[in-house]
Amino acid sequence: MLSGLVPALDHSMREEILGNRGRKIRQRGEHALIGISAGNSYFSQKNVTMLLQWAGQHFERTDVVYVDTHIDDMLMADGRSAQEAEKSVKRTLKDLRRRLRRSLESVGDHSERFRVRSLSEIQETPEYRAARESTDRAFHEDGEFATVCEEMVRAVVMNRPGDGVGISEEHLRAGLNYVLAEAPLFADSPGVFSVPSSVLCYHIPTPVSTFLAHRETGFQAAQGQAYVVVRPQELADAA
Repeated sequence: MLSGLVPALDHSMREEILGNRGRKIRQRGEHALIGISAGNSYFSQKNVTMLLQWAGQHFERTDVVYVDTHIDDMLMADGRSAQEAEKSVKRTLKDLRRRLRRSLESVGDHSERFRVRSLSEIQETPEYRAARESTDRAFHEDGEFATVCEEMVRAVVMNRPGDGVGISEEHLRAGLNYVLAEAPLFADSPGVFSVPSSVLCYHIPTPVSTFLAHRETGFQAAQGQAYVVVRPQELADAA
């Protein structure tokens, strides 16, 4: 079982709040960022619906962002042709969008409280670009942050869908592009989404979220940034 877990109010989800300041930000309930990884079997229809229901109960606004960038690069590193990779990504994203649409329908029409976008859409905003400039600079100038990003790259590559193909330099390059594209959401989701505070929600602790939640020197997360590991009670009990 994950340490530090506390029951959510509806008793169907459990939370682990990372870092000392995370609890106060979580209690404010202003904004949740839910990250969805395309191709990850965890994000079933049931789990996504429960996650959205939980967010609707505890936050004024929720942004759902699904990652649609650099997935084809990883598949091509597995040996797929560009055409095969493109077809596979299209199928995966189509299925994911369908699940997200059905999950939103099941929690009711909350268009003002829920917003669903792809990472590629977010990347077009000036707020994202400003945060990306900061995280890219930190990757090159802050050795500890760079090391943690590289740890997360290996986690992404090791957990990719596939047939057991080993890790190549191409995999690591694709993984780094994937992680650096996500980094602004980890470091400054309040800035990216123009909210006073934001809680990044994911079903497992990641190297980057754990690092930023506890870091007090060097490159740090935005003041209003918090991190919560949230998952269905039944899965938390089994962990």
